[in-house]
Amino acid sequence: MTTCSFSPIADFVVELVAAPDHHLFLVSSEILRVVSPVWRKELDPNSKFAPLEKVAVGGTEYRKKTFSGISSHSLTNVFNIFHNQASSTPRSISFSSLRDIAILADQYDFAKALAPWPQFWIESLIANVPWYVDPGHGYEDWLFIATVFKDVPTCKQVIVDFSKQLIFDLIVCPPRGSDGDVSREYSRWDPGAQRQVEVNLELVPEKILEFMRKERDDRLSKVLLPIWIFTQDMMNLSFHYPNSEETLYCKNPDCFALALGSLLRSINDGGLQSFLMAKQFKIPEGFSLQEIAEMVQVLEITTLILERKATYTDFRSRMVGINPTHGTRRLPTPKAVKSLVADLPEEIFLRDQYESITKHTDGSQLILVILNPNHRPLSDAKLSVIQKYLAKELDYVGLLSQNGGVCG
Repeated sequence: MTTCSFSPIADFVVELVAAPDHHLFLVSSEILRVVSPVWRKELDPNSKFAPLEKVAVGGTEYRKKTFSGISSHSLTNVFNIFHNQASSTPRSISFSSLRDIAILADQYDFAKALAPWPQFWIESLIANVPWYVDPGHGYEDWLFIATVFKDVPTCKQVIVDFSKQLIFDLIVCPPRGSDGDVSREYSRWDPGAQRQVEVNLELVPEKILEFMRKERDDRLSKVLLPIWIFTQDMMNLSFHYPNSEETLYCKNPDCFALALGSLLRSINDGGLQSFLMAKQFKIPEGFSLQEIAEMVQVLEITTLILERKATYTDFRSRMVGINPTHGTRRLPTPKAVKSLVADLPEEIFLRDQYESITKHTDGSQLILVILNPNHRPLSDAKLSVIQKYLAKELDYVGLLSQNGGVCG
């Protein structure tokens, strides 16, 4: 057992049970009552709380309160500051120590009494990016710390920055339990450990947590809703075509079939079928905003378009222009999340049912290429592969000549 005194007139003992050590801190109850409104009531001689236990130290009997869940080093720093012995208090501490002190300060409401030391500690950790987050801790702990020490100027920006990052990384798992006792679990991707880690949001203030949930759902809706609507329209039209009285995306059956088939295959390959092909739109669970953005980014749709010189080009268009990468701290803003329909080229579909694929083969060379960002034509070898694919998958009659070349 280790005993440490912080005041020559100590009249109270704080017992710290932290395996494998056992510590007794001799402190002034008067000082504790000054710095904390909670202790003011607990330690009042006329308090209505249950009497505190007593312990004998060096032949003297003291009232005692037991703490746990905080390191002896962290508690020593707190009592040194309270008892005007701050000369030995370090200007930088570990993230876990800061978190322990923040939990205790929140519990007993003495955050202001520690000033200006929390500012030194927080600024020191922030300045030492990227190691300021200890293994096992994350943005959610920073949100709690910054809320407890909200008077520190840096903390306002900490709350903003880490809320944004957690919105981007947070994975909301499906609810568990019965109707009367439903619980949710949260996780996030840890780039350092390269794995998914559980997130404990119990310490995050409810106001911030509510904001993050709403912002996350809003951003997911802006990414997915236009694509879901477009997918549903395409699927619904496919069941009524060609007798549908609705305005079709394309009156050319070959172009529409190619567009629909490539869209559904891309959705299936990307693992998005459970919510893009569902009859009702719903925010997906079990994915982070970043994961959804990456899945949507690779969606593709293939159509046939008519060029000015009566040649056809196989066009492959990315549906939403978001380019997130792991580790980035800049979230996609609503302006960066383009609407699917607004992002589609004007002539992505053939608009005239008479502009058939066979009408323009006579006297013209039918070219099938996939446009790259530089709009350069593909090699003959790759062009041949595309031709074989179209012949096999789409069964275009008369599209290719008997020897597999391009019709002339």
